[in-house]
Amino acid sequence: MLDTTMKYSFALLILCAGIFQYETADCPDELLNSYEIYSLHIDSYIRYRYATTTVTSKVVNSRNNSQEIFFHMNLPETAFITSFVIEINGKEYEAYLKEKQEAKEIYDKAVASGQSAGHVAASSRDSNQFKISVNVEALGKIKFTLKYEELLQRTLGVYKQVINLNPGQTVRDLQVNVYITESSDIKRLFVPEIKVTNEIETDEKENKLVNITRPSGNKAVIHYSPNVNDQKKVGGTCFEGQFIVQYDVDRIHPCGQVLIDEGYFVHFYAPEGLNPLRKLVVFVLDLSGSMFGRKLTQLKQAMTAILDELKEGDYFSIVDFSFSVTVHNLDSPTGSTVISPDSRSHQDEMKLPSSLEVQNAYAATKDYVNKAKQIISKMTAGGGTNIYDALKTATKVSQKAYEKIRNDLKDNKNEEALEPMIIFLTDGEPTVGITNLGSIRSMVRELNIPRTAIYSLGFGYGADMNFLKKLSLENGAFGKKIYEASDAALQLRNFYKLISSPLLSNVTFTYLPSQVDDNSLTKKDFRSLFHGSELIVAGRLLVNDEVQIDVHSLSSNGTASCTVEGTKIPVDKTEVSAVVVPVEDTKVYGSLERLWAYLTVKQLLDKQETLDEDTNHEESSKLKETALNLALKYKFVTPLTSLVVVKPNKTDAITELEKDSSRNEGMLAPSFAARPLGPTYLMAPGSAAYGFPGSYTRSASVIRVHSALLKGLNGPDAPVYHRS
Repeated sequence: MLDTTMKYSFALLILCAGIFQYETADCPDELLNSYEIYSLHIDSYIRYRYATTTVTSKVVNSRNNSQEIFFHMNLPETAFITSFVIEINGKEYEAYLKEKQEAKEIYDKAVASGQSAGHVAASSRDSNQFKISVNVEALGKIKFTLKYEELLQRTLGVYKQVINLNPGQTVRDLQVNVYITESSDIKRLFVPEIKVTNEIETDEKENKLVNITRPSGNKAVIHYSPNVNDQKKVGGTCFEGQFIVQYDVDRIHPCGQVLIDEGYFVHFYAPEGLNPLRKLVVFVLDLSGSMFGRKLTQLKQAMTAILDELKEGDYFSIVDFSFSVTVHNLDSPTGSTVISPDSRSHQDEMKLPSSLEVQNAYAATKDYVNKAKQIISKMTAGGGTNIYDALKTATKVSQKAYEKIRNDLKDNKNEEALEPMIIFLTDGEPTVGITNLGSIRSMVRELNIPRTAIYSLGFGYGADMNFLKKLSLENGAFGKKIYEASDAALQLRNFYKLISSPLLSNVTFTYLPSQVDDNSLTKKDFRSLFHGSELIVAGRLLVNDEVQIDVHSLSSNGTASCTVEGTKIPVDKTEVSAVVVPVEDTKVYGSLERLWAYLTVKQLLDKQETLDEDTNHEESSKLKETALNLALKYKFVTPLTSLVVVKPNKTDAITELEKDSSRNEGMLAPSFAARPLGPTYLMAPGSAAYGFPGSYTRSASVIRVHSALLKGLNGPDAPVYHRS
């Protein structure tokens, strides 16, 4: 007879660990023999680009003694967890959402009263790893159900949904089902083979094991159910990889498509047939000592290819920095301008050296591109990292060049728009001149007027992505991490492709005040629209089923404008993808309303991130409060909210949330780890970065970690497990 007196302990964990490497090697025998995931079903419903995904995993403890089993799921970095349920012996234990501090207090109270508790909190916007541990009785079974939501973004002409399959072993009953419903016909639907590496694959092949049915032009059902042998062919006995769905939709109206449902609207805007704008690109490249070796080689490879992709009519400038800053003179390399570090703690107007007042940007002709390639090929790495002077110089170079080019175009009766941008790449933190990150951001923000978009690339482990993302958000752009791998040059090239073809600038959406609640609108003014991307605006209607939208922008042909009216979503009772939230919630929150809420929370958090708490405390507090209230209402796990699971338990088996703020991109640890129940404790570096004390404690059958910041799952900084 089974020992039914054994209790279960819960622990939930979200880690921020970037992108993970998938292993194809066999799993350890002891891991395979300790438990079995006998069923893993993933069902995703995509309705008008908004995806709701449910992961259901069933596990059995194969041993004759109780042990701890971990459920682990990699999530898209833009996803919000909305639900988590554990089922044991037919009884469900559902997590509930609270404000982060309140959740921590509930958790502490439960622990103090001897209950088993779990606490899930998103450590940052990049959190993408969910983990829970449960002590399961001998031969016992358990079911995990996790739900998350995300808005699919259009990049390079397609929407892409990535579903991470990481059971860490083959599964007898493995199914992935994706149901797509769009408002217009679906085109370019493609499901590549399971992706088992993070490196970019240039030649994707179709997944022959996928079955695709098309009930109608605007619907698709995708089914993937590989048997055990199929799974072994992909990843050996330790099956892991990414299931990817790509698609696009037909676009009929040049002003986009506006959908209306239950008092909410969403406007998808991605016009076709436009010529790219001229652009002015200032490349700002880190040549500090840490770039020595492979990173510099990859940067040279990428820049050589990127220079070839500059279009006729474009302009560019090359700036590099280490201890000092160099603005390269393509006509006379020996005449390049070198700028020494500026350590002033106050903001002064910077005057460019006279050599830069005359010529500081060059037309993207074959001759100048070849000269730039020669300069790139001779670059060497060494010295410190002078980020402030590099950005200060780049903004001034961009402003002067923009002014000169616009005047030249006007002299030639050419009113064509010109899009200025800075592409800033660094692999570290500032060590020369002004090094305070907050000061650098505020000073660059003041200098960069009129504003040039600053796209930031953090190359490798040492780059501070939090700083770079905020820097870019404040300057009309976005930041991206470039991972240290053999495909880094390709990562750089692919990033450039995203922004290489601006189609429109200064895009503004306007509405009749009698139709739309202006306070509900998501972002409605956009600096640029790039080829292959899409702008999305959502809001709440004052008059149901009625909205008219005007769009104004600058194109290659001058000022452009258009008008579009909303279309009510048709009711389709046979639509399988209509059920995107639990039945009890569907009556309250329609799919467009949840899309609006998701987009609003994301943008509020982005805006709040860029504010200085000291100088903008009131505004920051208001943004936090609004985002928090929406997150609680729609059950989104965000940096402001946490999930809590509490189950009555008379044992002392307790675990807590663990976090990872590491920049580690290392190997993915086995998704399910099991170890026998016993006197065990976990050691990890403590931190109070998220408001929890950094500590660990030990007692019989107790595992407790108070917001420990783990340095990745593997490697020298990995947590150490001690057994007694």
